[in-house]
Amino acid sequence: MKEFNSSFLKNLSKTDRLLVDKIIDWVNIANEKYIEKFSFFLDCRQSKIAKQVLDSLKYKSYKFFGGYENAFRLVLGVFPPYIEINNNDFPVKGLTFTYRKCDILTHRDVLGSLMSLKISRECIGDIIIDEGKAIVFVVDKILPLILENIHKIGRIGVKAEVGIDLSEVSFEQRFSDISGTVASLRADCVAALAINKSREKTSDLIKSSGIIIDYEEVFSPSAEMCEGICFSIRGYGKFLLSSVNGLSRKNRLHITIKKYD
Repeated sequence: MKEFNSSFLKNLSKTDRLLVDKIIDWVNIANEKYIEKFSFFLDCRQSKIAKQVLDSLKYKSYKFFGGYENAFRLVLGVFPPYIEINNNDFPVKGLTFTYRKCDILTHRDVLGSLMSLKISRECIGDIIIDEGKAIVFVVDKILPLILENIHKIGRIGVKAEVGIDLSEVSFEQRFSDISGTVASLRADCVAALAINKSREKTSDLIKSSGIIIDYEEVFSPSAEMCEGICFSIRGYGKFLLSSVNGLSRKNRLHITIKKYD
């Protein structure tokens, strides 16, 4: 295969470049050795990068799958040409934790319990919270570790079973509203309100760790946002700039941010 030109991919981190190199290797292996390859779970931005690379290579025999239709976190499968691709080929398993309906668990509770077992985030896909149950998608190799060790999440007793039933699960996304005023729609201003930190500290955070704006990693605090943009900050969660509601008496912008629960 000819040398890959990645110049069209912008703002790639070191981790992103490693992903790009892996995908190129997987395409070569699938073509030459007829062996399928799978990634760990990719977030939306990584999936976008992966698709751009595969489309640039004009390689068609691939698929993204996260355990159910419309999943956010996805595993990439790169397959030999002309092979029939089946979802069952993917190393993705669904796991259901059940508990009393009067108890309440959050996405953060479940993720925290899994990661306390030293499981890396890339091994964990979507987590769906419903009344009395939490459904988690994981790479299959970590199933035994989870089944053996997780009998409580926080102080709540749970029963873990391999398998899922999505027929009665509500997929309604839950949000917490954050309202306030900002000097402008710069990334550091909006993000400072979202994570309840000063603009100066938020600016330093963006410069050092970046902010994901509509699935693109950005390191500029002055990047402009607008109504309807999704953004996320590592360690603080995912947000939506829901509305811009006019000016205050001091010419500051009233905005509403929704934090994904």
